[in-house]
Amino acid sequence: MTPPLMSQWAAKGFDTYPVDTSVSLGSNKTKVLGLAWQTLDDCLTLDTKGLLEFISTNKNTKTFLLQTIGNIFDPLGLISPFTIRMKCLIQEFWKNKIT
Repeated sequence: MTPPLMSQWAAKGFDTYPVDTSVSLGSNKTKVLGLAWQTLDDCLTLDTKGLLEFISTNKNTKTFLLQTIGNIFDPLGLISPFTIRMKCLIQEFWKNKIT
């Protein structure tokens, strides 16, 4: 199955083979800017397995929350509606002087 975008490029005569060999359009997953690009479905996904393993240590400290937020790599800001909540929580901790 050819992804819709790739078939449109081929119809227009564009080269659909990547110059960079690390991007494989025929495979199902390619890492792009910290996200996983599902090339067959042409969608971006976030791999949360490592983050969930890190959180499962159950440390309830402000430092641990900051480390957790720092482990989220989102240069495009696609998941910022979720990460901003954690940052607001940290701000409330310091504002209310919670240790």
